[in-house]
Amino acid sequence: MLSGLAAIVVAGLLLAGCASSPPPEDADTSANVYLNQKPVSFNPLKPPQAGEQLTMSLIFDNLFTTDPDFKYTPRLAKSWDVSDDAKTFTFHLREGLTWSDGKPFSADDVLFTYNLQANPKVGGAWGGRLSDVEGYAAVKDGSASTLSGLTAPDKNTVVFQLSRSNAGFLSLIGYGSVMYILPKHVLGEKDPATLLQDPWFTHPTTGMGPYTVEKFNVDQDIELKANSHFRTNVGIDHLYLKMLTSDVATAQLGTGEIDLAQVSALDLDAVKALPGVEVSSKPSAGFNRVAVNSSKPQFADERVRQGMLYAIDRKGIIDGVLGGEAKPLNSDIMTPWALPKDLEKYSYDPKKAKQLLTDAGFDFTQEVKLSWVPGQRDRDQIANVIIENLKAAGVNAVANQVEVGALLDSYKNASYDLALFGGGVYTPDPASSDPIIACGQRYPAGGNTALFCNSELDEAMAAGRTVVAEDERAALYQKAATLDNELVPYLWLNVPNAIWATSDRLKGFEPHGDFTNGFWNAADWTVSG
Repeated sequence: MLSGLAAIVVAGLLLAGCASSPPPEDADTSANVYLNQKPVSFNPLKPPQAGEQLTMSLIFDNLFTTDPDFKYTPRLAKSWDVSDDAKTFTFHLREGLTWSDGKPFSADDVLFTYNLQANPKVGGAWGGRLSDVEGYAAVKDGSASTLSGLTAPDKNTVVFQLSRSNAGFLSLIGYGSVMYILPKHVLGEKDPATLLQDPWFTHPTTGMGPYTVEKFNVDQDIELKANSHFRTNVGIDHLYLKMLTSDVATAQLGTGEIDLAQVSALDLDAVKALPGVEVSSKPSAGFNRVAVNSSKPQFADERVRQGMLYAIDRKGIIDGVLGGEAKPLNSDIMTPWALPKDLEKYSYDPKKAKQLLTDAGFDFTQEVKLSWVPGQRDRDQIANVIIENLKAAGVNAVANQVEVGALLDSYKNASYDLALFGGGVYTPDPASSDPIIACGQRYPAGGNTALFCNSELDEAMAAGRTVVAEDERAALYQKAATLDNELVPYLWLNVPNAIWATSDRLKGFEPHGDFTNGFWNAADWTVSG
C-alpha cells in the first residue's frame, strides 16, 4: 500500500507545483488545508455545497453553532433564552464586536440577515426555516418586507416571536454552517432580487469570522488572512485552502505539504501509515443519500423508491467502500430518542426490489440517470456500486457526472432522476429533518431536493414540533419516522464518519462529525515548527 502511495505522492507534487500559491514573505505563520470541492462563490443565501460552506465558516459567523458533541455552543450570541411554550427565542449578542472592516456589529445586522433569508425576492435556500416566525406569510406573499416577529429591543438583543410553539426552532436557524450573519452596511442598499448573483460574494470583503479573503485563485486555492478584528486572537496568520483531489491531498499529507485534510475511507490505511500524521474520526450528524425526483411520474409511487432501496447493497458499501467507517439508517430522522425500534431495515434483496418495481408498473426500458459531483473517491465508488446494483434489479441505470452548478439547476428545474450527495446536521433535533422532506421546503424554497411531498408526513412532523416535553415529542416523532420509513423520500445509504488527518505541526484542531463544520474552532489552531 505504501508503494502505491508513493506513486500518488509524485502526482501530488506535480499538481502542487502548478496549484499552490507561495506564502507571503511577511507571514509569521501559515497552514495548508485541503478543500474537497471547488467553490464558485461564498454566498450564505445559496444552497449549500461542502467546499463553499467550509470556506464560509472561516469568513462569516452565525449566532451559534454545534460543537463536536452536537451541542449548541455560542458564537455571535453569548446566550439565549427560550420561553416555556417555545414561542419566544431571545438572543443576547456579545457586546463590542466589530466586522472585519472595523465597523460595529449589532442586532441590526442579524435582523437584516434573517429578513433577507425570508424574502422570496432573494430566492435563497433557507427561508422556509423561518416559516413559524410571525409575519412570515406576509413576507412570502409580498404584503410585508420584514418579519413582524423578528425584533431588536436594543442593539445587543434579538427576539424571534413564533406564531406557534416550535421546540426544534434552534435546530433550524443557527446550527453548523447555515444562516451566517451578513453586513447590513455593505449589502443593505443592494436590490435583494440580485443578491444570489452579486459579484461581492466571489470575494467578500467583510465578515465576522476568524479570517478574511486575500486571494481567490479559482480552481486552485484560497488565501485567507487572520481577521484582526475577530473577537479573540487568531492563532495562524494565513490559511491556504487547497483544491485537490482526495488522493493528491492524501499524498501531500505524507510530504508535509498539507496540514489538515478530510480523508476518504479508501485512503485511511495509507494515511494511518504516514509518519507525523494523526488520524481521528467522528460520527456525522448527516447522511449520504440518493434523492429520487418524486415530481416525475415514474418515481412517484413509493413502491418504486422502496424497490430501489432494496436493490442497493448498503451494507456492502459500508463494509467495502467505506471500510466500516459508517453505520446504516432507515429514516430521515436521526435523533436517537425520536426513532422507533421496528423500522423496516430494507436489507439488500434484488429479487424483492424487482418485484416491487414490477408491481408499481415501473418501465424497465427507460433510462435512469444517477447524477453526482465527481472528485471524492469514496463517493465515486459508491455511485458505481449503486448503478450496478440497480442494473441487477433490472433498472436501466447510467452514470451522469455533473458540476455543482448543473446539479443545482437540475434540482431547480426538476430535470434530474437520481442524485447522490450527503451532509446535513439532523442529530440535534428531529425538527431539523423537516426542511429536507416538507412540502413547503421543496427546492429552491428549502432543502427538499427530492421534491417530495406528503401531507400526512407534514402533519406528523408538525405535531412533533409543537409539543415541548421531550417524552411527548418522542412519541409523536416516532410515528412520523415510521411513516417516513414507509414512504422513502430518499434512498438512505449510511451515516459516515468524518475522518480527519492532521500534520504534527498543526495544534488545537478538534475533529467534528459535521463535514461542513470541520473548521468550527479554526481561531484556536496554531502551528509549530
